[in-house]
Amino acid sequence: MAFMYLIFVYIAVVGFGVAVFIYGKAEGNSLFDRAYRFVAVHLPGGLKWALATIFGPRGPAALDSAWQYVCWTSNPLVQIFYVCIVAGGYLVFVLHGYPHLPNSYAAAYHKHIGFGMFAACLTVWMMACISDPGMITKDNVQKVLAVYPVDDQIFTLGTCKTCKTLKPGRSKHCGMCNICVAKFDHHCIWINNCVGTGNHHYFILFLLFHSVICTYGASLGVVIALHLIDTRGLSTATFLDPKTGERYTATWSIIFQYLLATEGMIVFVIILCAVMGIVLFGFMLWHLNLIRLGTTSNEVAKWNGLRSYLKHVRVSGEEEAEREEAAQTLASLRNIYNQGLLRNMKQVFWHADLDKLPDPTPAGKKKEANGSDNEPAEKQDKAPTDSVPKKKKEGKKHK
Repeated sequence: MAFMYLIFVYIAVVGFGVAVFIYGKAEGNSLFDRAYRFVAVHLPGGLKWALATIFGPRGPAALDSAWQYVCWTSNPLVQIFYVCIVAGGYLVFVLHGYPHLPNSYAAAYHKHIGFGMFAACLTVWMMACISDPGMITKDNVQKVLAVYPVDDQIFTLGTCKTCKTLKPGRSKHCGMCNICVAKFDHHCIWINNCVGTGNHHYFILFLLFHSVICTYGASLGVVIALHLIDTRGLSTATFLDPKTGERYTATWSIIFQYLLATEGMIVFVIILCAVMGIVLFGFMLWHLNLIRLGTTSNEVAKWNGLRSYLKHVRVSGEEEAEREEAAQTLASLRNIYNQGLLRNMKQVFWHADLDKLPDPTPAGKKKEANGSDNEPAEKQDKAPTDSVPKKKKEGKKHK
């Protein structure tokens, strides 16, 4: 029973940590806000004070440098951790779970399905890592502007101070990748890349495949556990406490503890896959809902900030006209990027290559028109021109 309590405590702590990460703010008096300040402000401050006391000024400087590299610099640390977790989990299942296949519940082909899903997960992850998220350059910025115009609500036309290019609607400069990204969603540490218009579909597939393999692994692990319970007769067995010598009839809690002691790696993989499957599936649903609404994680934060500001002005504005203007602006807010479910999905899963889009500028349109119209004309002109004597051509020139 003690182990069951530990699992419950683990789930509660992890769940609370996720809630603090999502709902906690630097300002506020809620439980999540106070926990966020403790973790993000007071704890680092106390650690810096301790390092300064022990090592002098070099201690906090080293901590700041390490924090800057890990959290605010593009680096492969989390990618390495990901490969270790995924490859290690699959290897553990192969070594400890596959020997029990086939059995009365599962056939041998599950070994091949498992490998196929493992390979698919790594492939999609790699594609999300190396794909261009939709980098905005001076050559394609006008094309991006034509696809994603500014809405003069959460996006206004301006110039990126770092890239020195125009900032189309839905774009953002990523400080970690040091590029401007079209239809920027967020920077994902698991792929060490931004999620934007160029690789949004790979990111969704990354979440889908990993939630499926986690669910599949947990389910197959439970099937193997049931096979072990049947073959060892655990449901009708009598268990002996080695410390007290007391005998117990089989219960699900006792069977779980027995399997944990004898097949601990399988139980560990089942729990890990079950927890991560739920988290990944929920995260995927959240992102699919954003696609349904025609928005992104970045834009949700911008909309929330704008609405919060307008509500504050509507209530606490110094002048009546200011309050009325804030109320009218708040009522008129509209997401122009929401084009309906099907078009929103098409933008993600069948997006256009930014560099291959037609140039909307007058010079670009003229160039494209001339290029398409002149190609057959050149072919027609070449034949008669070559057949005309040089003297005749020169005479025409003098005229």
